This record gives sequence, C-alpha cells and structure tokens, in this order.
Amino acid sequence: MITALLFIASLILVVVASELFTNAIEWAGYLLNLGTGATGSLLAALGTSLPETVVPIVALATHSPGANKVATGAVLGSPFLLLTLGAGATGVAVLIRGGARRLVIDKRQARRDLGVFIAAFTVAVIASVLPSGARIAVGALLLVAYALYVVATLRGSATAGESPEPLHIVRWRPGEPHPVLVTMQLLIAIALLVVGSQLFVSALDRTASALQIPQLLLALIVVPVATELPETLNSVLWVRTNDDMLAFGNVAGSATFQSCVLAAIGIVFTTWQPGSAGLISATLTLITAVYLLALLWRGQARGALLILAGLPWVLYVVAQVATGGRLAL
Repeated sequence: MITALLFIASLILVVVASELFTNAIEWAGYLLNLGTGATGSLLAALGTSLPETVVPIVALATHSPGANKVATGAVLGSPFLLLTLGAGATGVAVLIRGGARRLVIDKRQARRDLGVFIAAFTVAVIASVLPSGARIAVGALLLVAYALYVVATLRGSATAGESPEPLHIVRWRPGEPHPVLVTMQLLIAIALLVVGSQLFVSALDRTASALQIPQLLLALIVVPVATELPETLNSVLWVRTNDDMLAFGNVAGSATFQSCVLAAIGIVFTTWQPGSAGLISATLTLITAVYLLALLWRGQARGALLILAGLPWVLYVVAQVATGGRLAL
C-alpha cells in the first residue's frame, strides 16, 4: 500500500513539475525571441528531460540500492520509450486532428536532431566495452557534442511566433510575464522534480525487493513510463494546436539531450553494464531512430506511419513478459 502511494505521489509530482517547467520554458523561448524549432528542441526538451536526468542523479548521490542499474535503465530506457511511444502517440494525435493528417516540420530540424541522437547513442552503447578511463573521455566527448548541437540549433532558429499560453502561476494576468516570475516558476518546478524523483527511486527499490524482479528490467519499463509521460502529453497537445515543430522538437530534442548529457552521466558515474536487456532495447532504439529519420527526411510524415514507431516498444515488453524477464539476466 505504501509503495503504491509512493508511486502515485511521485508520478503526480513529476507530471505537475514538468508541466510547470515546460510552460516556463516556452515563455523563456518567447522572451528570448527563439523560433518554435529551437524552443522545442532545446528549451522544451531540457524542461521535460529533467525527470529522467534527476532520477539517476538522485539514485547515485544517495547511494540507493541498485543505483547503477536504476541509472543505466534510465539512460537506455528513456530514449527507447520516448522515440517509440512518444512518436507513436504523436502519430495518433496527427490522425485525430484530421486535415492532411501529416506532421509537417523543418526537414533540417529532423536531420539535425535525429542525426545527432543516432551518432551519440551509438557511441554511448559502444562505450560499455571500454575501460573506465576511456569512458570518462567518451562522457566528455558527448557533452561537447551536445554543446555543438545547441550552437547549431540556435544558429538555425527563426524568430519567435505567437506568445504561449499564460504563465501558470499568474494565469489571471494578461500580457507578458516578468522574467522574474518565469524564473520563479522554473525554481518551483525543479524543487518538485527533485522530491518526485526521490519518491520514485524509493518506490522502485521497494517494488524490486518485494517482487524479486531484476532492477534493470523494472527500470527499463517503469521509470521511462513515468518520466517520459510529460514529453508524450505535451507533444500530443502541441499537435492538436498545430504546433508541429514544438511537438517534434520536444520528442527528438529530448532524445538528443538524453543521448548526450544523460548518457554521459551513466557512462562516467556507473559501472555502465547494460546487460542483454539493455543492449536489446538500445538496438531497438537505434532502429526506431533510423526509421524516423528516413520517414521525416523531407520534413513531413503521415500520422499512420508515425504510429508504427511504437511497435518496437510493444514487442519488447511482450517479450519480457513472455520470458518472465529472463532477457534481463
């Protein structure tokens, strides 16, 4: 009962915090005069990627039981679920909104975001066979790669469009919020994210011990479902309002952040041993990313084809259930 309450409380906190953060990030992008592509790929991606970044940091910093596997599962499981179910849910939203039923974005954004992700994630997976000293160098390389990606994205950014929805903490006030209020909402969101992540790590340890389930398997399935929920929900909402650039940037930009920054944390501060389950999910993640890159190479894709990106995740979970989680051994 206590474990269930911990899961529910942590999930609520993470979702609320991510919504606050994303809303504030959208206003930050608007006030900085950034286009929707850069706002989605960088600012919104940063905001909604915080949960899966904070979870392994908290686990490692507090020396939580199974911290290495929690962190490894977050690094590998987060982009897996994001690119599969996140893209699939976006496809469903595209079909529901009607019209041309296509996701239409800047083709340069798709090629840049997914191209960097595929390269960085491949390097991160290969790093699992390297000695610890070499892994530190790889982690530093991934951080440099993300910095270069940020510069390239900002250079290719257009000017800001229409103003976002009102800042949540002052929704009753018309007009642009003061930067101090935007910063205040960001700080509130970060505090809630830290608390929610601590609760989630605690619930994860309790569940793994009680059910005698391999922690890596639990982290590959449960942690990403909770932490990637904000990205998925926000992308669906953005598609409904025809903000396709924000919707795609939120998914692909978050995956890129995870493959560089989050992967660097896992490579440097854990034993970085993905195991068979981790390697299988990593392979499926790369296959999905290549599929999405080919699909969006010209900057548009039918919603029905985007939905197919969710199949690898479904097949993976079915295989884990059918084998009783033995793929994680």
